Parts: sequence; structure tokens; C-alpha cells
Amino acid sequence: METRDSPAQWGSMITVSEENDVDFESTARIATEAFGSKAVVFSPPRMKWLYERGFGQGSAVVAAFDDGKKIGQIVLLHQKVYLDGAPVIATQLIDLFILKAYRSPVLVRRLYKEVERLCEAKDIRIILGLPNPISAPLNARLMGLQPFLLLPVRVGVSPGWARNARLRFSGSIRALTRDEAVERLSGFVTPPSENGLHWDAATLFERISDPVCDYAIHATPDLLLISSPRKTRSVSHTLLCGFLARPGATIASDDIRTLIRAACRLWKHRVFVYAGLNKSLPHLPGFALPEWLRPPILVQLRDCATEAAPRFDRFQLTDSDFV
Repeated sequence: METRDSPAQWGSMITVSEENDVDFESTARIATEAFGSKAVVFSPPRMKWLYERGFGQGSAVVAAFDDGKKIGQIVLLHQKVYLDGAPVIATQLIDLFILKAYRSPVLVRRLYKEVERLCEAKDIRIILGLPNPISAPLNARLMGLQPFLLLPVRVGVSPGWARNARLRFSGSIRALTRDEAVERLSGFVTPPSENGLHWDAATLFERISDPVCDYAIHATPDLLLISSPRKTRSVSHTLLCGFLARPGATIASDDIRTLIRAACRLWKHRVFVYAGLNKSLPHLPGFALPEWLRPPILVQLRDCATEAAPRFDRFQLTDSDFV
């Protein structure tokens, strides 16, 4: 379906529709121009990976065109969520941008209107967003997304490099073949009884096969950690992207410490950072930064089947496009 708008100040026909054949080179260039910050540069290979393979369910790109020239977009990144033992279709809104010369409330509304239509047509029940301060009110006003989670950023320092006998594996994902990685991940698939995003081994491998960022996996018999080296405000640190428990296991605090030490040892950064919800853990790692120093990460959600917010048992950085 295609919607049209032709404000006089543009002097041409603007169309909004789902883009079925995305030119990632031009899209990355337009996105970088639209954000207008030297600190934000979009990578074509990463956009292609994220849109097509990153979460195993593909995506839908809703784009705006001026006589065939792409001028903006918003992306529905499809995901699989389980609620009360049953799978539901979910999507996350990402990468909203419009070139400066074309920005207007009319065009923004048209993009969101097409998103709404696609969600209805594809029977999407859960709509998620991890918005920046600009897109948060747009998601709320134009799509009905409500605050769902506030994830404080938690930090800590690894006490040392000592290796624990329970550590079964610690290594970069790039050092493994696909079959080796899937085998190591297979013991930590998401059980249907757990509310939240569902990961099987193959999809989780795709999630951490980012062509731009490095990831590693670390495992004890009962717990898996995905980590990545990062730098924020000139501070290098080990990002704890997500913990996944073996189904049915009771997690001990020592396993959390063991995996954090292994990750910090691998990346050679003693400082670690975590943000997320995970009810399988006896406690979350590190301590929460005060809001004045680092505001929590806002997660918005709309459940199209009911006005009541669902219950999630886990939502971590690996469950979003945040990392």
C-alpha cells in the first residue's frame, strides 16, 4: 500500500510505502546525513545484517520517497516473543530518520500510519521501542507505546583474572565456526515458559554475528554470558550484553562472578557494564548508576491484544538493537 502527500513547499510528490528492495549503501548514507552527528555513522553491512538476519525474523522498512529518491524511513525489526507459554508476533521500532529538508509533522504521521497498517496486516501483537528523547513522544502519541521498563545502567569492577573450575568455555565468537558456536549455545535456548524474546541456538548465533562489533561467549554448566568490548566517553569497558540460563537450572552467584571475570579477562577491561532485567539470576551484576549521572534505558511497549502490560521475565541488551 502506498500513501501520498504533496505539500506545496516540497514542490513534488512524496510517497510512503514498504520498501521491498533496500539499497543499504544509500540508506546508510542518508541515515548518517539525517542524524547530522560526527559520532553517528551508519554501516551498510551492519544495517543489512540487522534488518535481514539480526533477530532471525527479518524486518519491514517503511520508507518515504521524493520522486523515487529515499528521504526517510522507520524500520519494524521483527522478533519472536513468548507470553504464558505461547509464541506471539512482535516487532521493535528502530532507525527513524528523515532528511532535514523534508522534516514535517505531516510526513512523520504518514510514516507511523503505514507502520500501524503493517502491524494490523501482519497480526503483530507486541510493538517495542527503545527510543531516544525525540522518538519517545512520537512512539507514544502516534503508535500508543507506553513506558514498559526502565533499565538502570549498572557498573562494576572485576576483582581479578582468576580462572574458576566451573568455567567451561570463554572465547570470541569469531574464533568459532558456525557449527561450533551453535553447539555451545544449544544448551541455553529460551524455554517456552519464560516470558520475553525467544532465542534458539541458530538465531542467537546470528544475533551475535554483527559484522562491525566483536562478541564473545562464556559459559559454566548452568549459565551463559554474551559480552562485547566497548568504549563510552573514553572509558573502555566490558559490556555484559546478556545472561542466558540453562532451562531448569538454579543459578548460583558464583557463576555470575565467574563469567564476569572471564569476560573482563578476555577483553582486558576490568570495568563492566550491564543493563537489563533477568529473573533467572539471583541478583543483577554491579550497582545502578544514579539517574543524574546516566538516565535508565526506557523500553516502550504496546500490546495490541489488551490494554494490560505483559510480564517479561527477561529483557537485556541482546534483546534490542541497542548493541
